[in-house]
Amino acid sequence: MNPSGTRRTAGAGRWRSLGRRAPWAIALSAALSGCSPYAIREAPLPAVEAGAAFPAADPADTVAPLSDTLRQPWWESFARPGLNTLITQSLANNQRIAQAAAVLDQARALARRSDAQRFPEIGFEGASSKEWEGGDGQPSSTGIGAALAWEVDVFERLGNAALADRLEAVARQEALQTTRLTLSAEVANAWFGAVAANRRIALLRAQLTLDRELLDLLQLRFDYGVGTRVDVMRQQARVADSETLIPLAQSDLAVFENRLDVLSGAMPDGRPRVPVDEALDFAAQLPPLGVPAELLLRRPDLRAARAELVAADAEIAAAIADRLPRVTLDGSLVFSDTASFTGPVALIAGAFVQPLLDWGRRKAEVERNEALYRERLAAFTQQFLEAVEAVDSALVRERRQREFLQRLAHQRDILQQTVDASKDRYTQGVDDYLSVIDALQELRDVERDLIVEQRNLIAIRIDLFRALGGPLPAADDALAIRKQYGLEHVSMGARTTQMNDATK
Repeated sequence: MNPSGTRRTAGAGRWRSLGRRAPWAIALSAALSGCSPYAIREAPLPAVEAGAAFPAADPADTVAPLSDTLRQPWWESFARPGLNTLITQSLANNQRIAQAAAVLDQARALARRSDAQRFPEIGFEGASSKEWEGGDGQPSSTGIGAALAWEVDVFERLGNAALADRLEAVARQEALQTTRLTLSAEVANAWFGAVAANRRIALLRAQLTLDRELLDLLQLRFDYGVGTRVDVMRQQARVADSETLIPLAQSDLAVFENRLDVLSGAMPDGRPRVPVDEALDFAAQLPPLGVPAELLLRRPDLRAARAELVAADAEIAAAIADRLPRVTLDGSLVFSDTASFTGPVALIAGAFVQPLLDWGRRKAEVERNEALYRERLAAFTQQFLEAVEAVDSALVRERRQREFLQRLAHQRDILQQTVDASKDRYTQGVDDYLSVIDALQELRDVERDLIVEQRNLIAIRIDLFRALGGPLPAADDALAIRKQYGLEHVSMGARTTQMNDATK
């Protein structure tokens, strides 16, 4: 028997003996796996107490629970079919959406890669050897079969790392939702910006037509010796002033139309997307507001921040587990052909490694992740505070803007009466034409301001929808997203009710 064959035979017998003990080793490893030394906080709350209601909200606006809120897309509340179509196109074709979707795909791939590390890796192996002793060839040996390598995740090091990556994927999904919400708001703002530009152009053209009619009248009066040359020249200046304002409004319209093209993922083509006769009015009824704590479920950016916070906690758990023993199993099942044995050979080996001296590297990693958790908790809390601020500020601004518009409309009515009275007095020869020009100038300024402020009111309502988190379509529900990643047990909003109760 050659030396090579002797070593192989002895090795095969030894590994077959260990192979008989393998089921016990595997059973023990399975029993120990899942013993995480750290409890992850699955539903963290901001480091501040949420109020029982938004300060600027009426009591009737705070009682509607989240389940009763409007579930169709928020932009449908404006009742503009053209706007609905354009936002739908933008959500399908916008490049920022495509970019966020690609980032999400990367996060999903990382989550799958991390999750795969928890399971045994099985490969195909083969080997062949030939020895010569003193120039004489010895019998060859060959082997072919499958190899296994597995780190038994006793303390959930790999499991918690995989959980962190899955939660990061959830955060990227919510970031995509945030991008969709932001994009829909941008499209709505550009849409109503174009509407306002069209309204201004129509108003300016009407004012220019009236100025030209008045110029003709003054010229006629002057020709008959009734008026003065100064009155005619003043009116000519008014006509020229009205003419200079129209190109600026047309420029604004072109800018908004180009913006709509780009937001919808198309090249600017110079063709109008917004109807010329579109109005700026909309329903005054506010959307259901709920209570501040419900923003944790309604706003995708807050859901993303919370997912990242839980991911940081899972990283702490993984770092702590990295300081504890690791158990690994290696094995193979090969068909061996040697000088002394031909047939299947099972090999299995277990290893136990306890870190002893790493000069504080693993401890520092734990401390780094703990600091990361504190950082993300502070960022999450700040985002929540700013979200509540945004809702409350939008409520205040809309209420005051409506009051301002009412007073502006009242001022317009008074100025219209002033213009009519000034014209009568001028016709009767009591006053000169300067009083008519002054009254007309004030009236026209107010009429233009009304369009601008109506547009601002719509922008405030859009800001309110953004602050409330939409709603976006029901298919984007946060629970459905968590189920997609197998995270139903990570109840991201389980404590919202407790939070509400604590603030009452």
